Amino acid sequence: MAVSPGCKVRVLYDFEGDRPSGELVVYADEILTVTRTDVGEGWWEGVGPDGSRGLFPEAYVELAEYPAPQSDNLRPLPSAPLYNQGSVDGADGWDDDWDDDETVSNYSGGDQESTISSLPRRGTNSGMVRTGTVRKSMNRFSYFVKSGGEAFVIGTQQTDVKVPQNEKVSIMEDRKRITWCSHPDPFTCVINSPEKKSKFKGMKSFIAYNIIPSNTGVVVSRRYKHFDWLFGRLVEKYTCISIPPLPDKQITGRFGEEFVEKRRDKLQLWMNRICLHPVLSQSFVFKHFITCGENEKEWKQGKRAAESDKLVGASFFMTVDRPQERLELVPVENRIEQFGRFIKSMDESVRAIQDRGQVHCEKCQGSYRNEYKKIGSTFGSLSTAFAIDEDSPSSQQLTQAVEHTAKIYDDIGEMIAEQPKNDFLPLLEGLKEYSGMLSTYPDVLQVHKGTIGKVKECQRLKDEEKMEDSTFEEVCSRADTITYVSYAEMSHFHDQKVKDFKSMMQHFLQEQISHHQRVIQKLEESLKMYDNVQI
Repeated sequence: MAVSPGCKVRVLYDFEGDRPSGELVVYADEILTVTRTDVGEGWWEGVGPDGSRGLFPEAYVELAEYPAPQSDNLRPLPSAPLYNQGSVDGADGWDDDWDDDETVSNYSGGDQESTISSLPRRGTNSGMVRTGTVRKSMNRFSYFVKSGGEAFVIGTQQTDVKVPQNEKVSIMEDRKRITWCSHPDPFTCVINSPEKKSKFKGMKSFIAYNIIPSNTGVVVSRRYKHFDWLFGRLVEKYTCISIPPLPDKQITGRFGEEFVEKRRDKLQLWMNRICLHPVLSQSFVFKHFITCGENEKEWKQGKRAAESDKLVGASFFMTVDRPQERLELVPVENRIEQFGRFIKSMDESVRAIQDRGQVHCEKCQGSYRNEYKKIGSTFGSLSTAFAIDEDSPSSQQLTQAVEHTAKIYDDIGEMIAEQPKNDFLPLLEGLKEYSGMLSTYPDVLQVHKGTIGKVKECQRLKDEEKMEDSTFEEVCSRADTITYVSYAEMSHFHDQKVKDFKSMMQHFLQEQISHHQRVIQKLEESLKMYDNVQI
């Protein structure tokens, strides 16, 4: 993308940059004015709609005159060469130079411009061309098409791929709920001991994080770029499963102690999500990621196997063992639409709480704190006035009591300023993680909506006697597989949502209660001071 200073660019994806580090906070469809393109490593500088100047990822924008993207929250879907281009001996070692931490794109390989150009865009004209009795969409930008969902449904996908036993996943119906079959041996992974390391005789530095899986107890060391590679593999393989986004990359302050620890916390949350998912946690690529040590040959073999995986995209549906009950189209369509409305509504609500919570935190550290300290100051002035003429012990006692009240209100002001780190900030971090997960669902649901549209099209062909009954039944059976996967993923999201929000809200309210109890305790201490005033 040829861009020069002064050009207008449109934001493709939300980017919540770190303002203290000189990064912008921008949202999809906003227009930025580019001021510098020579910042380096995939970063540009520009001016946002509010007039603020800062850095933003080059891969997150496009020229403003291009059509806008279809969704406010799109996951980049790489074309096949990005992950299936193979490896060259000596070029894909354990600590090779894939995208380094400074690079912005969330995918390894390929130039950013080609990645952006492959994304869905609003206003893309679409037509249909016949492929046998089932028509194939010409809208190659559709996520449904690019994921391979269409080819799977209409039966034009490659079918001679063998599915290893360890790649098969199961879906069950439990009390009228469609769910993933849980794995009998769940495990967790702990990320700790981030350490700054270097190579090329100190010319290149990076942060390595230790990962300890509970099922092996063996420590493996991974850089952020390795997480980035894993993320890319999971996104390509599981198009109907929500892959939570990784924490944003950062060009400045990457080795600061606070940033490293914050990134470790976010990587831990991300790792927890993967471990909790019955399918993702058992995938070959994830197991390779958390178990392969520093044996370069072993790493290369696993990396190549993951990058040459044939069961990616819609081919994943070939691995699914699901109930054979036929699903009715109308209830399925209604259920998917309902879930889509729920995701949209929840996303809006989560963002509203985040916005209000951020304002509240700022007030706690600003106006609320200052207000209580001002109250304390006025009581302090009163005690000073009383001290000018203390002609009796009771007068001295009153002065001391009022002075204590002044100090209590000053202390309460400081308590209010410190309180957000105990209640609101942990809640906002949890909500931010959910915002990231919610942003993945428009594309996930698009695959299923495309499936429903294709079934309806085939139904019309069948009614017009342009498609054989047996062919239509095969289409419906494959569509049911996608539906069962979607239902299982929806159930998993709701189950995790209940656990997470119960825990988050309990912690938030308990901290709020503790805070107000400490305030009450302070006020009661001051109240007792007046019991000592002799009248």
